[in-house]
Amino acid sequence: MNTLWIVWWLLAIGLFAVFERYAFDHPDRCNTLSRFMWSLGQKWPLSIALLGMLFGGLLVHFYWNWCPALMPAGQGG
Repeated sequence: MNTLWIVWWLLAIGLFAVFERYAFDHPDRCNTLSRFMWSLGQKWPLSIALLGMLFGGLLVHFYWNWCPALMPAGQGG
């Protein structure tokens, strides 16, 4: 089925948890994700807007109610 995608998602979640745990254990050596985003926003405020557009575009892409099978011929289907 979609085993490969499930494995990738679990791996990504696991790596995120490992890096966050390391950052909490060693705050002098590593930033958490929220601290990194804050620092990035301080140095380049436009980055937060661009990341918001990126993730907004992905959400529209994944969750927009568009079904090619139901479109009339020649109109995006």
